Amino acid sequence: MAQMENSTRMRQVRLVAAAAAISAALSVFAPATSTASVGIQLQAAQAQPVIPTRIVIERIGVDATIEPVGPSNKLIGKGAVEWAAPKNRNVGWHDYSGRLGEGANIVLNGHNNIYGGVFRKLYTLREGDQIRVSAGDVERVYAVVEVRRVLERGQPIAVRMKNAEPIQPMKDDRLTVVSCWPETGNSHRIIVIARPLS
Repeated sequence: MAQMENSTRMRQVRLVAAAAAISAALSVFAPATSTASVGIQLQAAQAQPVIPTRIVIERIGVDATIEPVGPSNKLIGKGAVEWAAPKNRNVGWHDYSGRLGEGANIVLNGHNNIYGGVFRKLYTLREGDQIRVSAGDVERVYAVVEVRRVLERGQPIAVRMKNAEPIQPMKDDRLTVVSCWPETGNSHRIIVIARPLS
């Protein structure tokens, strides 16, 4: 019995000593660990891809809210549909496309001559023009590298699918902005491709 009490007491002493050692170690390293830990958590939070919520294109006077959009109900061919655009002055973010910080193709669309025509002057953008896309504190600045004008109306599905290649999902860090053209119609699509500056 005395031997059992001794063994129990020894275990308790060792546990108390171990707890004291751990506590002392934590008190020495806690501030650095906490700061580093907070820094790592902040970096992780900043690195999380986010859905864009605002676009600014100063050159053409655009400062608009971005909202998620999906495919419309308008069938344009076997297995192909048009993408919906917001029925207001907002810009649509294709919900399958990239997010800010993901390093993928972010696809945005908007009307040119109805619902406020947010992208009425999109076709006037030139190489080097800047586009700012943000979500909360996260902002990316893109520079236009290409502006395409492609005929859509009356074209066979193969041509329309080829025209849509820039809006497909891809692991290419870029921004693709799409609208109709001309200002008084919608026979063509304007496709603006921009690359990140920041």
